[in-house]
Amino acid sequence: MRLAGQLLPTPLDQADMALVAWIALGCIGPLLTGVLKKHRSLFFGCLILPGVLDCMAGIGLLIHPVRLSRELPFGLPGLPFRIALDPLSGFFLTVLGLVSIPVLLFCIGFFRGSSPGKTRWVFFWLPVFLGTMSGVLLADDVMTFLLFWEGMALSSFFLVVTDMQEAPVRKAGFLYLLMAQIGTGLIILSFFLLSAGTPTTGRMSSLAFENLVHGSFPGWVPWSVFLLSLAGFGAKAGIVPLHVWLPEAHPAAPAPVSALMSGLMLKIAIYGMIRMDIDLLGLSHIVPAMGVTVLIVGSLSALFGVLHALMQHDPKRLLAYHSIENIGIILIGFGLFLLFESTGHPVPATIAFSAALFHVLNHALFKSLLFLGAGIVMQKTGTHNLNDLGGLFRNMPATSTFFLVGALAISGLPPLNGFLSEWLTFQSALWAPSLSSILLQSVVVLSAALLALSSALTAMCFVKVVGVAFLGQARSIKAAQAREAGMAELSGMALLSLGCIGAGLFPFPALKFLSSVVTSLTGQSLPLPAEKDPWLWLAPVSYSRAQYSPLLLLLSFLLIMGALAFWLRRSQKPVRVAPTWNCGYPVRDSRMQDTADAFGQPVRHFFAPFFRMDRHLPSAEDDQPVYRLEVRDPFWASLYDPIASALFFVSEIVEKIRNRRISQYLLYSVLTLILLLLFFEEGP
Repeated sequence: MRLAGQLLPTPLDQADMALVAWIALGCIGPLLTGVLKKHRSLFFGCLILPGVLDCMAGIGLLIHPVRLSRELPFGLPGLPFRIALDPLSGFFLTVLGLVSIPVLLFCIGFFRGSSPGKTRWVFFWLPVFLGTMSGVLLADDVMTFLLFWEGMALSSFFLVVTDMQEAPVRKAGFLYLLMAQIGTGLIILSFFLLSAGTPTTGRMSSLAFENLVHGSFPGWVPWSVFLLSLAGFGAKAGIVPLHVWLPEAHPAAPAPVSALMSGLMLKIAIYGMIRMDIDLLGLSHIVPAMGVTVLIVGSLSALFGVLHALMQHDPKRLLAYHSIENIGIILIGFGLFLLFESTGHPVPATIAFSAALFHVLNHALFKSLLFLGAGIVMQKTGTHNLNDLGGLFRNMPATSTFFLVGALAISGLPPLNGFLSEWLTFQSALWAPSLSSILLQSVVVLSAALLALSSALTAMCFVKVVGVAFLGQARSIKAAQAREAGMAELSGMALLSLGCIGAGLFPFPALKFLSSVVTSLTGQSLPLPAEKDPWLWLAPVSYSRAQYSPLLLLLSFLLIMGALAFWLRRSQKPVRVAPTWNCGYPVRDSRMQDTADAFGQPVRHFFAPFFRMDRHLPSAEDDQPVYRLEVRDPFWASLYDPIASALFFVSEIVEKIRNRRISQYLLYSVLTLILLLLFFEEGP
């Protein structure tokens, strides 16, 4: 398919070629394991090419925003598969390409030395996972969407259980698969309700997205579709309380898989939510209460995620809880958009929507970087415990520096990219006084306050991580003997670090692309002042209201630091050098340093209702006095354990009924027939 007068492939052609290439590489990858035994980098290099195509397709469509669609020549009878590309899917396709390229580059070194069986497994499922994610973004009808959605769930499950010989890995994988299937069921129900209200009800053509957008529904249907899609896509995104699979799956999966799942797959769920609520259901069916619902879920997820992240000493589990937090931040922006849009305030609505989409990009960059950094640290030290690390800046300076960039970005510190999306979210929340209802104003203000608290706690959490893992003295022999990562791993982390820095210093191109997405869905764009002096000043609404210049901020910081260094160098005062005070002990050792558990103690006590703690204090009666603390997720005891107990109880009853003689089965049939005759009359 080509545009009129255009000889080069269209963005849809490029995205289509990338999808086919990923699926094809997944099919032939295991067959080439023996051939590529000494040249595995060649295979991962081939996987990078479809990522480049996806990136080109997405950027090309954002530069020239149009809608391209195509009906594929295969599918079910009367129900052909359809694919399409518009600014919304183009933006997410760009994010997919930007993140997949450095992660695949990282894989070249990370999987070097892996067993042939593990390599064959990754060679198949990794490209299938990437291909199905791009397929979800390209799907233009319900069947195609669900086909790729289920393929994404299954391929990611098989990647999570890569090390399936370990029992905890299998348990985490099956928990993830269970939650994924529950989410898929809810999504199917939401699509069913949408198709029931279309003018072509009862015909297979109503499953095309372009037909679903013209539906007219009874009053209860929009709310049902909204809640079902929020829960269905939220189960994949990891919103509270459907988050329980996420802290289990990420520690079990290889680091590059965790980076792709957190950086990309969670965003595919956000894409599905946006597509369902804004494009298919339509803004005309959105009411302020829906925005309030998303705000509450987002705020709870952000605070809950960061509080539990502070309690973790497994780096990947800690980052998994931060994924929950950042999904909450994205939902806060999306909730503000729904609230302001439904109450007739287009300016703060467009700012909030742009902030949510910008945080999708930012989180994909810095969270992938952090997972790769954590993965290489655990690979080189052989431990999953922060308390066994320390002093890594000496032995792994490049990895430590890249991880520090990601830590500063996720903490929302300027001039890196994490600050900008959170700042834009606050700018939209400042429009709360324009709302007519005091209740709505209070919800927005409380949500903004929780966002500020979450940001501060995130900074505290990564002070803990960087301080415990990378500074001080090594707490174990393996940490002391750790060596720097290879060139491929460092190259992947370097690209993501440059992305975090570049998006923070030069946000205007990203916001310009986001304006195309917002305009295509709402008919409105960012206010014009945002486009004045784009490379120097950023003003979401007007210069008198708020403005920010990352370049001037960075320049001021460098000037101050340069002046301070110059003054210290020219100063004639001698610098007194003395050993660090060691509390009276003759020798300093790593036991004098704060542990990860001790660092989070004040937060653990202040926010005690958010945790279920099992703590054992050492006593004189103990043979070996040991302090033990276990912090558990309260939703397991309050929600999931009762559900599991009820299911086991029902299954035991069903099992007792099943194990009967044939005469008893006949009796059940007769009783069922009698009941049907008693309660149902014969129709006319």
